[in-house]
This record gives sequence, C-alpha cells and structure tokens, in this order.
Amino acid sequence: MFVFKRLSILLFAVVAGLVACKDRGKVIETIGKDTVTTERFETYYSTYIEKISRLRNADKETLYKLMCNPEQIPPDPEIREMIAGLIPENNYERFREMKIVEQAARNEGFQDRPVIKEILEQVYLEALVSLYVQEKMQEKIKISETDKEQKCNDLRKERPDQMAGLTLDQCLKVAERFLKMETLQREYQKTMNEIKESVQIKKNNEFDRDSFLKNDIKLYKDIRKTGGCVDEPSANQTPVTPAPDK
Repeated sequence: MFVFKRLSILLFAVVAGLVACKDRGKVIETIGKDTVTTERFETYYSTYIEKISRLRNADKETLYKLMCNPEQIPPDPEIREMIAGLIPENNYERFREMKIVEQAARNEGFQDRPVIKEILEQVYLEALVSLYVQEKMQEKIKISETDKEQKCNDLRKERPDQMAGLTLDQCLKVAERFLKMETLQREYQKTMNEIKESVQIKKNNEFDRDSFLKNDIKLYKDIRKTGGCVDEPSANQTPVTPAPDK
C-alpha cells in the first residue's frame, strides 16, 4: 500500500510536469539556455507579490491601492522602492537582470562550489523559518470592527495632526495596521515557544556543548587569535593583581 501510494505521488508529479511543459504560455525571450514565457513570468510575479506581502507583513489590498494611487505612497524611500518593484514593467526588468546573472553564474558552475551550496542552504533555511513563523503569527491576528473603531478613536486623540485629514475608512485601515503590529509584537515570543514545544529535542548529555562552542571550533580559535581577543579568567581562577610600582 505504501509503495503504491508513493508511485501514485510520483506519477502525479510526472503528469503535472508534462502538463506544465505542454502549456507554458508564449515565449517572451530566451536568456542563455533559459526560455522565459508569459506563464512563467506571471507565476514569478504573483509569487513575488505573495513574498512581499508575507515578509513585509503588508496587506495585499493596501499594496494594490498604493500601486494604483502613487500619490498616497508614504515618503519613505524603502516603501517607494518596494511599491515601484511591484509594477510589472519594473518587476520584469529586475527578474530579467537576475536571470542574466544566473545564466552567467551557471555557465561558470558557480552554484556547484561547496561554499556557495552551503550559503544557499542557509538562505533557504532562513527564508523557510521566516515564512513559517510569519504565517503562524498571522493565524493569531483576529481584529473585529469594534477593535478597529476603538483604535481609530485612540489614534485620533494621540496623533491629532496626523489623523485629522483622514476619512473614517482611511482611519480604520491605519488602525488595523497598528493593531496587527501590536499583535505581532505581543505574540512573537509566545508563537516561538509554541513552535519549539512542538518539536522533540534529544540532547546528548555526554557532550559538553558549551565547551565545544567556546573552545573547540577551529575557525573561532583563529578569529580570536587574529582579532586579539583576551581570554576571560574562569570562575575558579583568581585574577592576578599587578604588583605596585616602586
């Protein structure tokens, strides 16, 4: 039964791959050995927006409104650059540039270097953790209309100069963003603790981890020597007092 299930999964993957190969949209251009199609870029584009929404904790509806109403984009250069990057023309140019560089890197076998493989694994790990934690925290966000109205009133009192010109709908949107940020800040450590508790960890009690991390990592030893680190006296060692000058 298990073997059949595995074969079914593999067959589904192969069929899905054949369908994907059969329908990939119109060819936009070929970059090196890589063919860029309309369907492929549309997939990249939708995934890019999903990534920005998740990693920046940005509501998609808000992103869309800022894209359509650039005069409403805050003066922050980082936010302006982010919104500009969501416009298809700009997004494609960035995508195209990356594909060109990727082809150059692959032609040199850059991605096969051991250290590059290790770095890519670390980048993957960091991205996976960030996306997973973000999603778990988003699940905890439950904001009612009453909560938004109350926060809107509080913000109008606390920040009259900034909130005075906003309509009720705009004020509620701002209030929702504030409530989301407050929830995320409040729930972060709790969420991390829940995740940690869900995974079984078995420590090797015969291994001195602290000693290994402090004394046995060759690179760290070299770093301390090159950087001129001074060893701190151990807890059982009595500091030597310099003799007074005569």
